[in-house]
Amino acid sequence: MRVAVIGSGLGGLLSGICLQKKGFDVTVFESLRYPGGRFTNRNYKGYQISTGALHMIPHGSRGPFGQMLTSLDLNFNIIDSVPNGEFRINNRNYLFDEIPDVFSFVDRIKLTIVFSKLLTFGDAGDESLHDWLKKQIKNPIALQLTDSFCGWALSINSTQISAKEFIAITKNIKRFKGPGIPIGGCKGITDAIIDGFENENGHLKLGCKVGKIGIEKDNIKHIEVNNEKKYFDIIVSDIGPKGTNILINNKFSGDYLNKINKVEEASGIKISVACDKPMLGHTGVLFTPESRRIDGVNEVTNADSKLAPDGKHLLMAHQAFTPGSDVRKEIQLGIVDLHNIFPNFKKNCRVISAQCYRGNWPVNRAVSGLQIDHKTPINGLFLVGDSVKPSGYMETEGVAAGVELAIKSIENL
Repeated sequence: MRVAVIGSGLGGLLSGICLQKKGFDVTVFESLRYPGGRFTNRNYKGYQISTGALHMIPHGSRGPFGQMLTSLDLNFNIIDSVPNGEFRINNRNYLFDEIPDVFSFVDRIKLTIVFSKLLTFGDAGDESLHDWLKKQIKNPIALQLTDSFCGWALSINSTQISAKEFIAITKNIKRFKGPGIPIGGCKGITDAIIDGFENENGHLKLGCKVGKIGIEKDNIKHIEVNNEKKYFDIIVSDIGPKGTNILINNKFSGDYLNKINKVEEASGIKISVACDKPMLGHTGVLFTPESRRIDGVNEVTNADSKLAPDGKHLLMAHQAFTPGSDVRKEIQLGIVDLHNIFPNFKKNCRVISAQCYRGNWPVNRAVSGLQIDHKTPINGLFLVGDSVKPSGYMETEGVAAGVELAIKSIENL
């Protein structure tokens, strides 16, 4: 069977190689002149600046993403972070297990109950994480810690995610553990997937914009590329549900369309910093709950020194962004935070890139917890990518888990 994959982002590339290895004849169409979308690198004076995602995998080598790459027998390497993360509170760094030390005795008991609900037997409804947590513990630092994690990992705050979804995420953290840094950054992974795909005789077409998906009686018929019709049995779209709906001339309807219309993108700002010396000294995340804007930072060169010029380091900071805010002002507030987080920032560091991800190039095309089915109402048309993440799976882990569901559905046709 012939398969067209629209978009060479992470979801598109993973779909392409998985289907090609299973005997399908796959062609990936990418409108840009380079593959990878929001999951690759661009070189800036020897610093590898990512085009979207941070150079970090939520569950390192152990999660669904790492497991999928391993099963595909690809040439990749993810360095699992040690420690997973630290939290900067009152100018001191605390490991996760040390967080209770900042609370009173009574609040420690409440915090223990919260952790139990999050990591073991807990459950919750559709109320926001913010409202749910306030019922459990009144100490404001608890919300600051939570917002810092949500901002770093999900590019949202605690009012934008349900308690139910956050509990599902934390259970997966317990199951798969913490993050890791891919050697070569995002591009190291993307290149490995492309090499594997092309070695399986898959076809990658760059600079080929799909202008339309032809539909007849709710069945896919063809795609139009450069005004030429190309016929396929299956189409996998990695350009998001809204973009896909445009290509089919807005033929999604009913409950599926209602869900798509409710989609809210997760937006964020990433600040890349060149450093003359290590500022963190480890491969984990430093969460910054007391900062005005920055939610966390990592220093990827502690895992892969080649992500920066010899003797230099690459620090990456991330902050959630509220659409409609003044981008320049938000970036400046983030830079002020970095000066406060690192007292010697001015002496040893310089900002080399500040990128805002929103609109057609967001952090995520759908916030965590919003479930868009990979199977569309159009026969033979499937969705993958960061808008099709199963509950409890973050970022790249969710992309991989969603691709796996799509592959199984395609195999069962």
